Amino acid sequence: MGPILIVDDEFGLAESLRDLLRDEGYRVTVAFSGRQALELMAEELPALVLLDYMMPSMNGPELLEVMKKDARLGGVSVVMMSAAPPSFWKSLPCAAFLPKPFTLMQMLEVVHQFVGAPREP
Repeated sequence: MGPILIVDDEFGLAESLRDLLRDEGYRVTVAFSGRQALELMAEELPALVLLDYMMPSMNGPELLEVMKKDARLGGVSVVMMSAAPPSFWKSLPCAAFLPKPFTLMQMLEVVHQFVGAPREP
């Protein structure tokens, strides 16, 4: 199984989520832009993408659109994260939406839903 890919331009949030998920036993990679995420996905298909809605240069919906058009990436589950109102994201073809701010338990529930429990080493 591939890693969980966190895509968020907020360094502190991305690093905190990475640390939380690693502490839970998941393999995690982090990208701080949509373009960097595409580079990482070209190297290894993620099990799940946790994607921020608002980012510079390539935002979450733009990355999601690129992924859905790619035969290899189209089946990867994407959970969009944002403080934006539902009208911004309701029509997006993401697997789920996690409104910011969220609790660590809410994040873990979403990850468990899509990836399951982490595998033992």
